[in-house]
Amino acid sequence: MDEKTTNELTQILKNTSNTTQLETYLDQLEEQRFPEAFRAYFFSLEAVRKMQSSELIGKSGIERTYFYQLQRGERKPGRDKVLALCIAARLTLKETQRALEVAGINPLYSKNRRDAIIIFCIERRLTMTDTNELLEQFGEALIQ
Repeated sequence: MDEKTTNELTQILKNTSNTTQLETYLDQLEEQRFPEAFRAYFFSLEAVRKMQSSELIGKSGIERTYFYQLQRGERKPGRDKVLALCIAARLTLKETQRALEVAGINPLYSKNRRDAIIIFCIERRLTMTDTNELLEQFGEALIQ
């Protein structure tokens, strides 16, 4: 399945008339390369390109092997890993939301308590350490 917009995918689903077609659609949807999309987007950002890999690894707290697998597009990152990398690179909220989107992960939601704290931290360009300290202060799960 070519990379299609959400509207195009919705139109395909509207025109799907039986479960066999639905199954084919779902199989093709699973094959989409979210790891590659994340890798292409994240590692092309200027803020990320300016940083050494070792600096991103250190500031994000992500294991070295896992980081290089992400960099090669071999792994699909989880939500906390994407957030850790975005915070470590000091990306904007817009860039962070886009990174989550291309990774196939729910964006930050301002009505969610934990997400609201994370948004606050991103907007103020806080470090991972500062972000996790604030999450802990408010009794929320740390970014791991």
